Order: sequence, then structure tokens, then C-alpha cells
Amino acid sequence: MPPLRRKFSFLETGSPRYILARNKAIPKSIYLGVAISFDKNGDIEWACSSYDGTDFQNHEDTFKGSSGVSNLEQLNQLNDQIINVVGEYSNSHNFRIQGVCIGCDEATSKVIEADPALINPVREMCTRFWFDLDATPCIYKLRGLSLTEEAASAARKVYDWFTPQFPGSIPRISVDPDTNEVQVDMDGHCHMLDLKHFEDTTDKPTWDKLLALADECKQRKLKILFFNSTPQGGGVALMRHATIRLMRLLGVDCRWFVAKPNPDVFVITKRKFHNVFQGVTDDEQYRLQQADKDLWTEWCEANFDQYWGKGKGVIDDADVIIMDDPQVSAIIPRIRKLNPTARVIYRSHIEIRSDLASIEGSMQYDLWDFLWGGFINQSDLFISHPVAGFIPPRVPHSKVALMPAATDELDGLNKRLNSADLEYYRRVFNRCAEDQASPGIQKDRPYVIQIARFDPAKGIPDVIEAYRGFRVQLDAMGIEPSLQPQLVLCGHGSIDDPDGTVVYQQVIDLICTAPYQPYARDICVARLPASDQLLCAVLRGSFCALQLSHREGFEVKVTESLSKYKPVIAYRSGGIPLQIEDGKTGILIERGNTQGVSDALGFIETLRSKEQDSKRQQYFTPFQSVNWLYLATQLAYKGKSEAAAENQPSTDIDGTYMGDGQIRKWNAQYVRSFWQNEATA
Repeated sequence: MPPLRRKFSFLETGSPRYILARNKAIPKSIYLGVAISFDKNGDIEWACSSYDGTDFQNHEDTFKGSSGVSNLEQLNQLNDQIINVVGEYSNSHNFRIQGVCIGCDEATSKVIEADPALINPVREMCTRFWFDLDATPCIYKLRGLSLTEEAASAARKVYDWFTPQFPGSIPRISVDPDTNEVQVDMDGHCHMLDLKHFEDTTDKPTWDKLLALADECKQRKLKILFFNSTPQGGGVALMRHATIRLMRLLGVDCRWFVAKPNPDVFVITKRKFHNVFQGVTDDEQYRLQQADKDLWTEWCEANFDQYWGKGKGVIDDADVIIMDDPQVSAIIPRIRKLNPTARVIYRSHIEIRSDLASIEGSMQYDLWDFLWGGFINQSDLFISHPVAGFIPPRVPHSKVALMPAATDELDGLNKRLNSADLEYYRRVFNRCAEDQASPGIQKDRPYVIQIARFDPAKGIPDVIEAYRGFRVQLDAMGIEPSLQPQLVLCGHGSIDDPDGTVVYQQVIDLICTAPYQPYARDICVARLPASDQLLCAVLRGSFCALQLSHREGFEVKVTESLSKYKPVIAYRSGGIPLQIEDGKTGILIERGNTQGVSDALGFIETLRSKEQDSKRQQYFTPFQSVNWLYLATQLAYKGKSEAAAENQPSTDIDGTYMGDGQIRKWNAQYVRSFWQNEATA
């Protein structure tokens, strides 16, 4: 008699329990463990355990593949069965699968290791969980006395890897305690994407170049390192997660390290570095003092000595080191001393007001003089956003190259979500908003959105004033208030940004003032947990995006909006005019012209263009990775900072403002032009 199999229960459509399950404010989060084993008859045994943090529900099954097919074909067919069973189970009970851990016992692992082709179906199952069910998938080798025990162990493991108090697939950020290396995707255990997914979103010349450069890096055993201040929050961290994920799939030795957080230092780096460079404050209290310099320098050097210094296996044998922004740039002299052959690239992500930095005695001049003269000038290459005014004085022409910021088409911020996913995340957003005493997004009303950190440079008061002006126009047209669009202001926080809480409270206070009180119940303001899909969903649900930054580097939220075919109304700030085709994919307004924004909101619907701009590929991860690998191979090979520009034609950009209207001309060139010229030579 065959053993009794436990099965998932399925609620009958229309039954009282089925209807009751759908009355939940938010579907209940569950975490799955899936265990697979080949039995002695060649069939595949599998078990799945569902865990909600308290109880387990188990399912056991045998998969009999089509007769005469290989193990590879059986695994491919098994994927369909597992996805269908767990999808029907979660939908029946109105559950939400947040994460899944897929694994094999030791015997099955040996079968797979003996036939490398078999690993692909396991990875394929992972990517299907990611794209089909919006669940973050992990791979792990399992142990247990039975498949069900292994599946339950896997479910507990994936539960521990996530952050269950927040709805939304949020893996914990993992940092190695010995070196502070960011262990992206749980040190590779999370497997959401394969190379084929990146290839499908990239043109052939770019993809071929990426593979060729990756092969060169592997053959020469190049070691590439990134350094910055925080593993989560802000555009730099998002780009680095995506870059490391792709580099790992390519087999390139590329790692990312962050400093140990110090709130006192982050006050300096945010308010006295970042805000001063952008020119959003002229308050003398934010002028850098000697005590600030000492504290920041000591912090950088302490991190270097504790995590990355001699004998740590980090800097010692690195070939190319990329320093993201100035937060940890004080380690550059230490790098030079420990590993003189390493090439250092300084990557500037923020808007540096070069006009102010050229005025002797200004806060910007003194700050740049300190950072450049003591630290950054020892780098081999200075990478700037492609805006001439961002290149500060005293940077030699031979060290400058241009590169825009990038986002990832396949991660949680940009992947496609079905209607059920969008509704789920709308409810999650509303719970977050309710917890912060803010109104939520109404299901049947349109809304305009600005996604940004709560930062003094993001122009949030202008957004609120422009929305007020838009509502006044709609009132004058006699449109019912309940039919008028809402306004959504939201974003993630960052541990190195002490301004977030301050600016958030200023926004709440502003909405409560007399001019905005009539519309306050239609303005949704929320600081959100670090769920990428949550931001993706609320952006996809909008009819228009705003980006009214007064100061901006190269805003990836504009790229993300346009990739979702959302028209963008934005100020002509920083690199934003390079991203928007005025009058086609969005509308550019002069900084501070809130009435112009109000007027533009009235006809922005006419700009819903679904044409994909081919040049937009440069704003996504594969193209950006080609840039980094090209620089790495060139710098490491030739051993001097001029290598990337040697014998290459130059292209003028507008020039760098030097103060009082004086402009210094540059012949700076995009990094992409070097390797694209090689391809056409």
C-alpha cells in the first residue's frame, strides 16, 4: 500500500471560507520551502512546506515525467507542476508568497552535479517564482530525515532571511562581519535572474561586448572592488546590488564593501558634504570645521584598518577600485600606500556646483579644496554624470570621463507586475500610510506621484504647491473633488541620511497650513520600507510622475518612470534634461515655476508615448556593466590614468561653470564612446 500523502487544501471558489479569505485587508504572508529528490525508480519526489511564522502546511507529491525522457526534461516538466500547485494554493487562500527556498537532498545534489545541465531547470524554477508569482527565490542544499522535514527546514530558513514585519519581498541586507562586504542576494543564495533574461533586454552588439570583456576579466583574473557608505537606501546602493548580481552571473570577481555606520559622521557627509556641494544651503553652520575633518578622516581610516587593510584580503591584491562619492574617499591614500599598482576610479554621483566651488572662500570651494587636495586627487580617473557643470575645478582633463546613472529593468523596481500584484501593493502602501496617519490611495481615482527621498533638494514643497494649483484649476472647471487626482509623495530612507525625518516632518507641517488644508485628505505622504516592488507598483499605478528636484545628479526615478511609459513633468535640473524628450516623453519646466507644472498636469495625458528610445539602453545595468568592465580592463592593462582616453577622439560638452559666468571648456567623453568606437573601427 503506497504511503499516505499530505496535500495542500484548496478552498472552493465561492465558498464562505473562500469569500472570507478575500475580505482580508492584506493577504497573509507565507514562506515556502521546496525539496526535490530523484527516487530509485527514476521518478521525482517533491515536497513543499508553507510557513507563516507560526504554523506549517505540507504538501507531498510524486512527479512522473513523460516516458523515455531525460532527467533534464523531467525537471523542466516538474517546474510547471510546482508553480501551478503553489500558485493555486496561495490564490485559493488569498495568501501572499513572499519568499521560497528551493533545494535538494545530498543524493539528488550529486545527480545534478554529475550532469551540470540539470542545474538550469532548478534555476529556471527560481526565476519563474520571481516573474510568475513575485516571490523572491533562494537555492540551498538541504538535509533532513524526509523530504517534508527538508522542505520545512527550507521554509524556516527563508523566513529567517526576510523581514516578516513588512509586507513585501524584502530580503535582509547581509554584510560580512569581518570585511563589511555586502553579500548581495544573501551571498548568492537568492537567484532571481539568469543571463538569458539580461540578454533579452540588451541589443546584440552591447551584449557581445559585455561577454567579451567579462571573459577578458576572467582570463586575466582581474579583481574589481566598489566602496561606499551604505548597503541600502538611495540610487548608488540600488545600482551596486544590480551590478554585483550581473557580475556574479558573468563569473567576474567583483565585490562591494561599505563602512560601519556612524550617525555623527553621516551628519557631516550629508549636511556638510552632500547638501553643501548641491548648494541647497548657505547657512554658515554647515561650513566644514577642523573637528568635522578630523572625525570623518578618523572614521574612514578606522574602517580601512579594521576591515580592508593589510592582510584582510581586500585591498592587497585588488586591480581596480571604484570609490562611490566622497563619503569614504579618505581611504584613497591608504589604498595607494598598501597597493600602489591598484587603479582607483572616483565616481561622482551628485551634483557638485562647480560655479560655487570655483569662488574662493565659499563653503563649496573650501570643501572641494579639502577633499580634492587631500584625497580624491590621488585617483586615476574622475567619472562624472554627463553634465558639464558637475565637474569641479582643479580636476585635470586627462582624468575626466562621463557616465550616466543606471537602473535595472529586471529587479523589483522595474519588473512587470500583474493586476493582482498591483492591488496587493496598493493595499500595502495604504497600510504604511495609515500607520503614518496619512490617507491612502483610493482604488478608482487617478493620482500623480513623486518618488524621492525626503531631502531638501527634491523640491517637495514645489510639488505640493503645483498640486494645489492644479486642483484649483479643476475646481474652476466644475469637476467633482472625488473625481480629481490624488497626490502621492513617497520614498525609502537611508541610514546615511539624517535629513529624512526632518524633511518628512516639514512636509507634514506644510500640508496642514491654510493654503493646502482643502486638499490635505488627497495628499498621501509615506516613508516606505525597502520593498522595491512596492515602489514599482505605486509608480505603475500613477498617470503621471513628477521630479521637481532643485538640485539633481542623474535621476534614475525618471528613467524608471519612462520605462513604464509614464510621462514625467520635471524641472530642468542636473542631468534630468538629458533623460526627457521635452514634449514627447515628458515636459521640462524651469526650476521654481510651479504654475507651469500645474498647467502641464492638465495636458500631460496626451504624452503617453509607448515608443522605446534605443539610446535608453545606456541607462540600464548591462550597458553600465560594459562601461565598468571596459574601464577595468583598460586601466589594469595600461597602468595609467590616461589609458582610457589615449588616441581616442574627443567630443565637446557645454563646459564647466567657473563662477561669474566664466566657462572652462572640456573635451570630456562618454565612457561608452571608447568601446563603441573600438567596435566600429
